[in-house]
Amino acid sequence: MWEKKDKQCDPADPDDAFQGSYWDHVIIDPETKLVVSLVVGKRNADTVVQVFTDYYDRTDGSLPELITTDEYAVYLPVILDTYGVLWREHPDFTEEDIEEFENNGLVELYFPEEIAYATVHKEREGNRVVEVTERVLLGTEEQVEQTLEGSSVSNTVNTSFVERYHATQRQFNARKKRKAYTFSKELQFHVAATWLVVVWYNFGWCVRTLREKVQDNPPRYHYRTPAMAAGLTDHSWSMRELLSYPLFPPINPPQRPIRTYQDVLDRLERANVEAPPD
Repeated sequence: MWEKKDKQCDPADPDDAFQGSYWDHVIIDPETKLVVSLVVGKRNADTVVQVFTDYYDRTDGSLPELITTDEYAVYLPVILDTYGVLWREHPDFTEEDIEEFENNGLVELYFPEEIAYATVHKEREGNRVVEVTERVLLGTEEQVEQTLEGSSVSNTVNTSFVERYHATQRQFNARKKRKAYTFSKELQFHVAATWLVVVWYNFGWCVRTLREKVQDNPPRYHYRTPAMAAGLTDHSWSMRELLSYPLFPPINPPQRPIRTYQDVLDRLERANVEAPPD
């Protein structure tokens, strides 16, 4: 994607720090197709921590009923860290609360039972997928089945919604087309172009599967963007609206250090939770 391929980059060379492959790490709501969080970064554990932290903040810590991903090993410890409660260190619990938890034998890291987490395992022969199986890592299979039964868009564990979004991103963003000369040369412009497409996708792009039928004969539809389906706006935005909408930086935003995967591992270690290798 950049002037240098990963194998040509020297980690010790500061000039190569922003060269090589950068990936879109996306969390999407399958019901509304809304891209909730996106972080452009290296395909590593620290970037996964950033995107889940961003999603947790944007959703105010609400508990998703089901999380599905591929089998990248770092997802599990990051999800445990994001939603798990280390009650010994929680500022809202008193000494009496902690004593009660100890007497009840509560595990050191409490993970909400409302959340289920499943991965998609793909068997490949050559370049073709020949078998797809699901694996439930958190929660129960019955819990996953119940959540899927209540879904209006899918009845299987899959990652197809994110994969379809990536295809749409490549369609709109020439920098991401395969085997093309339009690849990005500078990271800042690559990130800016990526976010422009994300905002347009959320607010300006009417997704066919989100349309609502308003008349049977002849058939007529009310087309919606992901933002409209999520209740964030009542109309499809034009590019002029998007580019001219005033944005004001927050006054005295809270400052906090960027969490890393090592921070996640340290927290899980304090809770006696063994994380899989990344």
